[in-house]
Amino acid sequence: MYLVVDDHPVSRKGLEQIIHMYYPEEEILEAGTVHEAMSCLDKSAVSIAFVDLRLGEESGFDLLKWLKESRREVRTICITSSSRESDFFRAREMGVDAYILKDAFIEEIMFGLRAVQRGSKFYSSALMEKLNLAAEEEKKLESLTEREVEVLCLMSQGCSNAEIGKRLFITLGTVKKHVSSILGKLDLKSRVEAAVFAGKCGGLLALQD
Repeated sequence: MYLVVDDHPVSRKGLEQIIHMYYPEEEILEAGTVHEAMSCLDKSAVSIAFVDLRLGEESGFDLLKWLKESRREVRTICITSSSRESDFFRAREMGVDAYILKDAFIEEIMFGLRAVQRGSKFYSSALMEKLNLAAEEEKKLESLTEREVEVLCLMSQGCSNAEIGKRLFITLGTVKKHVSSILGKLDLKSRVEAAVFAGKCGGLLALQD
């Protein structure tokens, strides 16, 4: 028996239809709130729960926390629109068995379900690709010196070499050397690419700064 927890009826029915395409005999319960989900789990022998993290004014994390603290033998699959790294890591810490993005193909959703049925873990391919790229970008940033990070931040703000020199009290020639070094270390071809890279790594730059 499965449980689908989502505050949108259309989303619940959509996932139910997908599951029934492959498991037509499987009984599927629905819940639109954390309280409804808890009630279903208390009354029925649910083996796998599909949990959305965004439940209107509620949070799927509250249900995950309750499941973890009550030590129920229920495997959990987060199926959500959130690709935020913080949500993924928090869900993983709470013991979820799979984390799948809502825009995933049907085949990926079913692959994740089968993995969980076997007792394995599964994480959405698009999310893992994003995390891998973030790790690569962080590694590149770590190769920059403190001064180069400062220059990169100012480049992302649209500052010219002359403006960067004035702000950091360094010569124009020194700025150009830093810019050249930054482009080389980050494997970029232009200031525009550097600015785009810095924009994507805003949080990481703050940590490096």
